[in-house]
Amino acid sequence: MMRIVPAVLAAALALAATAPVHAQQKMREARTACGADAKRLCDGVRPGGGRLLACLEANAPAVSPPCKAFLQSRAGGK
Repeated sequence: MMRIVPAVLAAALALAATAPVHAQQKMREARTACGADAKRLCDGVRPGGGRLLACLEANAPAVSPPCKAFLQSRAGGK
């Protein structure tokens, strides 16, 4: 039983460590796909709390094709 606890703990820590990496990757993808659109369409919007994403979604007809694809992939992944 005592051998299982360290193994479970190690697995949990490894899993927790990958979550921030995944989030950082998604942020890079968003910046690449939608950075110019965010500057153009949402310049006055303060980042955080999903405000930029909401602004981009509200302006979906005007976003670039790469940003539109990113927004659609994000909506499909929920």
